[in-house]
Amino acid sequence: MMGVVAVGGLVMGIWSHSQAILLDGIFSLVAIVIKLLMMFTAMLTKQESSRRFQFGYWQCESFVMLMEGVFTLFIVAYALSVGIWGLLHGGREVEFGLAVYYAIFFTIGDWSFYAYVHQANKKVKSYLVHYDNLSWLIDAVLATGLLISFSTAWMLQFTPYVYWQIYVDPLIMIVLGIQMVSPSLKILIPSVKQLLGIAPLELHQHVQQVMDGFLKKYGFQDYVSSVQVFGRAKIIEIDVLLPLDYPIQRVSDFDEIRGEIDAALGYRSYEKWVTITFTTTTKWMARDYDNDGVV
Repeated sequence: MMGVVAVGGLVMGIWSHSQAILLDGIFSLVAIVIKLLMMFTAMLTKQESSRRFQFGYWQCESFVMLMEGVFTLFIVAYALSVGIWGLLHGGREVEFGLAVYYAIFFTIGDWSFYAYVHQANKKVKSYLVHYDNLSWLIDAVLATGLLISFSTAWMLQFTPYVYWQIYVDPLIMIVLGIQMVSPSLKILIPSVKQLLGIAPLELHQHVQQVMDGFLKKYGFQDYVSSVQVFGRAKIIEIDVLLPLDYPIQRVSDFDEIRGEIDAALGYRSYEKWVTITFTTTTKWMARDYDNDGVV
């Protein structure tokens, strides 16, 4: 479907002399490349790990999302610059009759496909599908904006304000560029945070809540947790401090406790990487940022 939008936008944009439609085609073309990368990334993450990538391929999801966010911001910059240039240089003649038909067809198609994917992902709950569907939302908004603007411009030819037609296309470029900023940042900001290694507060608090319960249940002396997220994968490391005279000594018993903690944390097995260690000295524990006052 996105391929049809891309080809249709490029062809119709050139034919009708509309930079706004051309922008829609360019965005869809970029979206196709991103979708192919997402499919490849999804195949990699199923492998979990390899000899060269021993901690898995989950960071690839964040990298692909970063690429999509950056590409979308480039398109925003293109839309704003072309729109402003058009306004400052006397507008642009556009064949609005053809443009209206294009906008009607793809407004219906884009919103229908967005709704379908959104509904389907309620069952799948895929991180990649969620952010991939943002591109459909952006494209649907683009098509809707084109439909409203081109319909208005087409009707202007029957009024005394027909001379305003030449400014419609540049104005659409500016408006659409501004509208695309927010969805772009919704894609870009989470991916940047993940690649920078910023610990997600929600996951951190969840792990702390789970471990507080086990601290009381098994009489642990203390614990330290470290968390990170790459795409849909949750990286969770927990170091448990035990008293020297702790009654449980067998490794198999500690394995059972690990299993209990892992089950209490939740999430599907392929969505998490959990490491739980037991020690009697703080030397082998990670730094406790909650208690030393360091942000």
